[in-house]
Amino acid sequence: MRLPGPPWRSPGLRDLGVVLAVKAAASAVTLGLGFRAVSDDDFARVVLAQAWAHAPKLDPTGTSWLPAPFWLSGALLRLFGTGLGAARAVALVLGLVSAALIYLAARWITEEAGAGGRRGALAGALVAAVFPWSARLGVATVPELPTAALTLLGVAALTTPSANRRLWGALALLWATLSRYEPWPLAAVFAAWSLLSALRLGQSRGDQAKLVVAALIALAGPAAWVAWNHVAHGDALQFLARVAAYRQALGSGGGDGLVSRLLAYPGAMLREEPELVLAPLALWLAVQGTPGAARFTEALRPYRVPAALASLQIAALSAALVRDGAPTHHPERATLVGLLVLALVVGDVGAQVVATGGPALRRRAGAAVVALLLVGGLFVRRYFRREHFNPRLDEVAVGEAAAARVPGGAPILLEVPHYGYFAVMAALGRPGQVVLDRSIDPRDPPTASSFVDAAALRRRLVAAGADWFVAQPTEALLGIAGASVEGQGAWALWSAGEVRASGERRLSPSLGRPASVERGATP
Repeated sequence: MRLPGPPWRSPGLRDLGVVLAVKAAASAVTLGLGFRAVSDDDFARVVLAQAWAHAPKLDPTGTSWLPAPFWLSGALLRLFGTGLGAARAVALVLGLVSAALIYLAARWITEEAGAGGRRGALAGALVAAVFPWSARLGVATVPELPTAALTLLGVAALTTPSANRRLWGALALLWATLSRYEPWPLAAVFAAWSLLSALRLGQSRGDQAKLVVAALIALAGPAAWVAWNHVAHGDALQFLARVAAYRQALGSGGGDGLVSRLLAYPGAMLREEPELVLAPLALWLAVQGTPGAARFTEALRPYRVPAALASLQIAALSAALVRDGAPTHHPERATLVGLLVLALVVGDVGAQVVATGGPALRRRAGAAVVALLLVGGLFVRRYFRREHFNPRLDEVAVGEAAAARVPGGAPILLEVPHYGYFAVMAALGRPGQVVLDRSIDPRDPPTASSFVDAAALRRRLVAAGADWFVAQPTEALLGIAGASVEGQGAWALWSAGEVRASGERRLSPSLGRPASVERGATP
């Protein structure tokens, strides 16, 4: 009798190891190419997590941003340090965890296909680990990829008859719905589906109870957030009003027509990931008129429920956008669940074409993929790309230099010319010590900068009690502070003690110390 091998030699764990290795490689390549942040939101979230690590509270932001990502990242920063490097390491680890969750979801979806399903799940998870937005969000300090992975696991739980898996799916959706708003419609569907399953004949009482509990857990996140807003703000839906007000103040899509808004999310998917969106069509064209056509249709069968729910989510987001209530101004990131489902389909179907198709079919599929890459890479990505990533290298550099030299506890006045100031604060890593010169929230009345007038700057320094200030060395500021400025690129740090104490014009520049946080988080 042959004894079973150690558990780490099981096919599933070997496949998981491959997925994690590929995801780690994709993350390394992404960072190696210079990517650091999707937007200034990345740095804002780090600042808020740092603040939570220093002073935990139930609602980390007091805004419309949901709390769970700050609880998790804040707790990890509390353990391992609050620097920007630690925050980025946490993001990298969460990207690997997300890849594991996506692979588990793929296994649940394809389980009935046996060994072929395992192969397809592996191929799909590999595609999901490397397409550009997955690679970026796997290292960025924003919660979209972990949230989408948890949401996908919840969706996958609906494709299996297991009541225990339904419970795990509900727990995944609980955290997802406390992280981002996009999963909320899917949580409602999950709950309704679970309750209907509990009423089905033939269910044991134990399974019925589990399904009812799963339904309640899936709805617990949105219910808790609505209740909290009622208690804390006197309006259960104030977060919707806040999001709408922010979008309107930004002018996001204000001039777009109804059709443009309805197509914003599908259009973002095609514009940002053209190869992934067009790949199923290319494979379908490749198999037409061959024996592979039937296998193609069969391979799509397990993905009917995930595809339908991803489409429902996009429809709900589009409807919200029409009313200026969409919970994001980055539609390409909000559609990540749909992109992950497409990745699983492309990987699974592609693996079946390679494994079971003849040489002619493989050649046709290869030609279709090449044509797809040409259309996506040379046309769509070239002419319709919208995102322009800014790593805020100068802001990070001056923040780190200040953190190394300014004594702890010393207040720092920080110029706010744009939302890049969050990168300075994140690199400083000392919440409670940065004093912002002004607010540039579009919902607030416009306020002039103090850094263009000597008297205004002196008054602001005295009011803030700041011995240091960080600002951009513009011509106006150089006229106030003098020409001898040490800095980091487009930013510099001055010691302001003499000016604050005596009101003299001449400031003494030097690189300095850390920071305090008056914050203005976006919605």
